[in-house]
Amino acid sequence: MKERLLRLLCCPACGADLALKAGETSGGEVLEGELACRGCGKGYPVRNSVPRFVETDKYVGNFSFEWLFYRKTQLDSHNRAESSRQDFILKTGREPAALKGKLVLDVGCGTGRFMEVAGSEGAEVVGVDLSFAVETAAENMKGRPGAHVVQADIFHLPFKPGSFDFIYSLGVLHHTPSTREAFLKLPPLLAPAGGVSIWVYSAETRYERVRNAFTDFYRFFTCRMPIRLLWLLCHAAVPLYYLKKLWKIGALLEMVFPTSMSPRAEERVLDTFDWYSPRYQFKHTYAEVEGWFGEAGLAPQRLGFPVAVTGARKD
Repeated sequence: MKERLLRLLCCPACGADLALKAGETSGGEVLEGELACRGCGKGYPVRNSVPRFVETDKYVGNFSFEWLFYRKTQLDSHNRAESSRQDFILKTGREPAALKGKLVLDVGCGTGRFMEVAGSEGAEVVGVDLSFAVETAAENMKGRPGAHVVQADIFHLPFKPGSFDFIYSLGVLHHTPSTREAFLKLPPLLAPAGGVSIWVYSAETRYERVRNAFTDFYRFFTCRMPIRLLWLLCHAAVPLYYLKKLWKIGALLEMVFPTSMSPRAEERVLDTFDWYSPRYQFKHTYAEVEGWFGEAGLAPQRLGFPVAVTGARKD
């Protein structure tokens, strides 16, 4: 934890400022210590350089397993590719260069794939996640002066109101108990001219709704399986990729047995596990999401990938 992160943090229980009691430090980073609330007196540990505002990973143990196992799979710097960068632009409506000098919040940062993109051209990025993927994100972001990682619950975020110029959450909010309630926690954190972008799973088309029905049927069983067993079963996505490339039967097979169609075998297993393991997985329409933006006083704009929406304050 970099000490300047303290200016953004507050107690998630009472909203008061926090005082840092540093223990072990190295290279300007607080590796071990405690954040003490000046109001209610509650303490929050800093472990492995990450401030911890939760004691467990609650309902996201699958993601803790997933992102500790696939530490660098989606990082552009590791793959020498730009797939995460392209995803970021498509689903946020922002070029990384436009975020230079901005303070940005990544909600559900995972291993830091989009933190890397957002910070690539000068943004200061705070990544927050409920899962123990924060361990991996902190390691992946080590040495980046504009990167911070926090472990916290989206329903009890430890950030001061009006702190961020831009907030994004890509493929995360629908994995919470309430996508809408999770989204509504974000706009109060925006600075006056700030904006927010989210991408959630789609229920826009009839094909998607039928495909989602099959996915949800399987998920009744898969999200109750032992995590490692499910992970092994998800390796079926590797050969299925080639069957689904066949004319006529491919689209039908993808509809009734959805698996990832990533060209990289490792990502096919990862993405398929990501679909079938979460406890919560909701799908939404543009109309639903635009309603949430309006409720929060934001003017919504549809982006080029269902269902991705961006918005800024109407005033």
